[in-house]
Amino acid sequence: MSDNARLEQEQNTVHISTQRVGRVIAVDAELGDTLEAGDTLIQLDTSVLDLSLEGDTQVAESLQGQLYSVQREQNLRDKKFTEDQKAIDDQLKLLKQQYQLQVSNQKIQADVADRYEQLLQKQQSSELDYLAAKRTYQQMAMATLKVQADISALEVRRAQLISEYELEVSTLNQRGQDIKGKLAEVDTRIQQNHLAMSEQNLRAPIAGRLASLAKIREGEVLAAGQQVATIQAEGAISILAFFPPALALGHIQPGQEAQVKLDGFSWTRYGQLQARVERVASAVQQGKVLVQLSLQGEMPPQLPLLHDLPARVEIATGKKTPYQLLLQRTGEILSGKAPEESVEGGA
Repeated sequence: MSDNARLEQEQNTVHISTQRVGRVIAVDAELGDTLEAGDTLIQLDTSVLDLSLEGDTQVAESLQGQLYSVQREQNLRDKKFTEDQKAIDDQLKLLKQQYQLQVSNQKIQADVADRYEQLLQKQQSSELDYLAAKRTYQQMAMATLKVQADISALEVRRAQLISEYELEVSTLNQRGQDIKGKLAEVDTRIQQNHLAMSEQNLRAPIAGRLASLAKIREGEVLAAGQQVATIQAEGAISILAFFPPALALGHIQPGQEAQVKLDGFSWTRYGQLQARVERVASAVQQGKVLVQLSLQGEMPPQLPLLHDLPARVEIATGKKTPYQLLLQRTGEILSGKAPEESVEGGA
């Protein structure tokens, strides 16, 4: 028979604590409740966080509107630049065609003036004809120079247009980046507020039984880090029993059958539990040997199998008649090998 034993539930035990200071506005669970993961246990006041979240939400909406305006302005500027650039390119194309035509006509007129000059030298043409041809050539040359100047002016205008567009785009991009930076900061605060609000609702992180719940009243202010509840997940019940080394070592082996009686519950009324030895510790700790047992068969419904419930364990290590026990005891006494501790029950 064990000196002492207790039930142990192989389970995941989670302690729930507050993350920040908060005033209790509701307690939604009771001790012993069976909970699912995510069930709310305690609700803390979030009015301050609500105001902060509302303000940040309005700021975010305003920044979103500003960012939309910048993007819309950018689109309009892109469209105008495309149209202006196309208009200049079309004019340049026409002027360059006109310039090529002017240069060709000017060359022809130069040849005409040269022929009139040659004929004049041979006295085969009048001086008036020569002067008229030369004047026409000069007019064409002036027209060609004007077209060339117009082309240069348009190219300067085109370069200026591109420069102005790039400057405006850079300015708009900078404005957009500034707004996006502010929006990111506000979004971060909003996410932090949502996280803080979720932390104000203390929820069950795992499914299980509410094993402990602090005495909390509505309106009470909880400190940050204050433990308020404990949840135990369901798990198998095992028994940890402690035996004197003289009774355990060499006598108790894995696989042996055992009986478990819960302290405080009469076995004649409530029955007893059947168990089997699973493991025997090989080392002696604090003068005892630990034996781990598993429950077997049907569990009596009227017995509460709770974690850390004290019990007694009886393990039958052999069978002897009363006469054999008497002889064994007498022999131990005569030889001086009798154990100092008295042992109840059969060994």
